[in-house]
Amino acid sequence: MYIIDNADIYSEEAKDIKQQSFIIKNNSFHSIKATKMKSSLMKMNVASFIMTPTHVMLDEKLPNTSFPLLKQYFIKNFLQEGCHTIITSFAIQYEFQFDEELHKKRITLLNSPVDYCFAIRLPLEKLSTSLIRKCKKEKIAIILLEIQDESTINDIPWGWIREAMFPYNPILVPTLLTKEESKRKLILKQWNDVLGKEKIPKLSKELLQKTPISIKDLKKFGLYPKRGDLHVGGEINYNLYFKNGIVAEQSKILYDNSRLAIMVHKGRVITTANHVTFRPGFGEEIIIRRTSLFV
Repeated sequence: MYIIDNADIYSEEAKDIKQQSFIIKNNSFHSIKATKMKSSLMKMNVASFIMTPTHVMLDEKLPNTSFPLLKQYFIKNFLQEGCHTIITSFAIQYEFQFDEELHKKRITLLNSPVDYCFAIRLPLEKLSTSLIRKCKKEKIAIILLEIQDESTINDIPWGWIREAMFPYNPILVPTLLTKEESKRKLILKQWNDVLGKEKIPKLSKELLQKTPISIKDLKKFGLYPKRGDLHVGGEINYNLYFKNGIVAEQSKILYDNSRLAIMVHKGRVITTANHVTFRPGFGEEIIIRRTSLFV
């Protein structure tokens, strides 16, 4: 047991910083106090840093390449960015491809140093009740839907889709295939109008690649509080950022990897300002049992 003392914790939701201290036991947060702890336990004073949960990012383009190149990819895009969990997709055009493509994606991540969970990507017009039931069975909680034109949104039998989704309720995420800004706005407006009226679990906009996912979206996906939160019983996963020079708009500052001092994953220091430890196979698949628990 030991204490993480004088931690300034940045809250994304409150947009503020609060001070807390943590008792660490058996590689988890055993106790959290709002004041400095008086104890004979060994203390790690982190008053010089700002502490946050580690990030979760979407990456749909993980390279299927040699181990040395894959290692450098993970280091550059995740470990040096304070990210220890990724969402990555497997793409299908037809439902019969589901099992094979999911299996192939699992194989590519056997040496992953970060935790991961799977999304499925397919054209909107291929969405069906049978595919929804398949996602429920395999606990695929995130469905990325490719949309080229807003007119296709009206062609889906949303009432049947909604019934098939219950009670697991995977989250539908729009993936726009057009770059034309006016067209993108039309698609998103139609997406939100139709799915909002039908009460379909969804995100209102696209997810950005290799960018920290907001707490709001982590809650929808069912990844929170296992990810995105420091809580009693939770794994020891956190980032420490250099406090020197941080200004009022912390949310942007804390996504700047040049300020990342330390990333801890499952109680182990993975990243420091000068060194990254790559542990192949250290990552585990995260199974989402239920979505939108805290929404």
